[in-house]
Amino acid sequence: MKLNEGWVLTKLQDEYVAVPIDANACDFSGVVRLNESGRDIWEGLAQGLTEDAIARLIVQKYDGVDLEGALRDVREVTDKLVSEGILK
Repeated sequence: MKLNEGWVLTKLQDEYVAVPIDANACDFSGVVRLNESGRDIWEGLAQGLTEDAIARLIVQKYDGVDLEGALRDVREVTDKLVSEGILK
């Protein structure tokens, strides 16, 4: 999976938001909100990591998260990004 160009992730208070910065801005109204782990998923995707590799990093970073739960969360975020046209 690869993030589409023309999107930027920025911190806004206690959350992260993905907003379009090019022609996508005409077709998309609003923002996509992500928490800190969502940001980690975004950054993993930007590095070209697989969902499994991202989930493993999340397990290492956050206490009390198992691989199954992390993978489920990664897939939830990637599904959201695909549905918003941010990820292909």
